Amino acid sequence: MSRVRCLLSIVILTMFNLVLFTSCEDNLYYSLYQDMPRMEWDSNELLVFSIPPAENTLDVAVTLGVRTTTKFRYKDIVARAELLDGDSVISSVPLNITLYQGKGATREGILLQDNYSKPQSFHMQAHHNYTLRVTHLMRLNPLDEVQSVGIIVER
Repeated sequence: MSRVRCLLSIVILTMFNLVLFTSCEDNLYYSLYQDMPRMEWDSNELLVFSIPPAENTLDVAVTLGVRTTTKFRYKDIVARAELLDGDSVISSVPLNITLYQGKGATREGILLQDNYSKPQSFHMQAHHNYTLRVTHLMRLNPLDEVQSVGIIVER
């Protein structure tokens, strides 16, 4: 009897996790990370992300993600993101990415930490080409132990 309960508990827990995972992915519109080849992010290096045009008008939230090694020595990163519609800057916002001992992953034998800014909302017009330009504003330059920088756009 206890074996049946245990098996039933595992099945229910698996189903719950599957539903949770698929519901989280439904909101994702676009996500892309750019690797830093030398594991450092220079403030003169402008990272450019082209957001695919939407077929319908959308309200979205953009989050900046920075993947660092556990040797990264700061508690946060200050960055600037400029949102362009074609060639026109329509928004320029400073972003604070707080580093925490949260989700980690191993890549090529290096333990990495995923760190995120607070989501920034914006309204995407249908069939417009949006670009996000990102640079860091830290005094120390370059920032070492940065593996990649990316954006996550969610509906």
